[in-house]
Amino acid sequence: MSTRTLEVTKSYPALLPGRRPGCSKLSVFCLAMDEVSYYGLPLLLMKVPNVAKAAVARSAAEARSRLAGEEFDVAVIPLTSLPEVLDGAPRRNNPRILALVREQGEIVSRLAWRHGVAGCLLWDEINVASLARTFDRLLRGEVPTAAHGPETHLNGRLTERERFVLTLLLRGMSNHQIGRAMGISIHGVKRHVSNLLVKFNCSNRTEVALVAQRLGLDSTPRKAI
Repeated sequence: MSTRTLEVTKSYPALLPGRRPGCSKLSVFCLAMDEVSYYGLPLLLMKVPNVAKAAVARSAAEARSRLAGEEFDVAVIPLTSLPEVLDGAPRRNNPRILALVREQGEIVSRLAWRHGVAGCLLWDEINVASLARTFDRLLRGEVPTAAHGPETHLNGRLTERERFVLTLLLRGMSNHQIGRAMGISIHGVKRHVSNLLVKFNCSNRTEVALVAQRLGLDSTPRKAI
């Protein structure tokens, strides 16, 4: 059988909405991106304090079957596999979906939001500490892409250039590409990106893109001033 499951006995206060009284910690399911993640993710997840069960599958078909037959609190699915795993497929208890991405630019796709994704995990930033923080937010019923989501009037707080930078960022452009498109220096781009991080209360570009798309701030930009 290709699916791997590991369990440990630990106690953690469960506050995730919809969880049964008396349940502790999270059960996490992952669809592996490759052989490395297939063998490494279960061992990594079991070191996370707020994880009680970790299951990993190799194929989308196995993922669909496992999610239909078993109860999980969280399902981590590669962004490009979301349609194959989730479209028209039943899920036992509708786990919170986290999209796994390899590069920040992938997040510009509307694919994640079309499938009700609660947040994203950047592959290069996956470690025990970051997973614990993400799952802790889920246990508290928060969106893991930002500790405190921006207000819906945030767009009014952005300058014209910040809105332009945001839209180019959502297209997956690097800082150098944004600089060339706007005719400004790389330092100027970094300053605008830094301002966006502060105003969106996010820690990286991926979180900014997620929150901006959720709030509908991904319209086509006008020519930068």
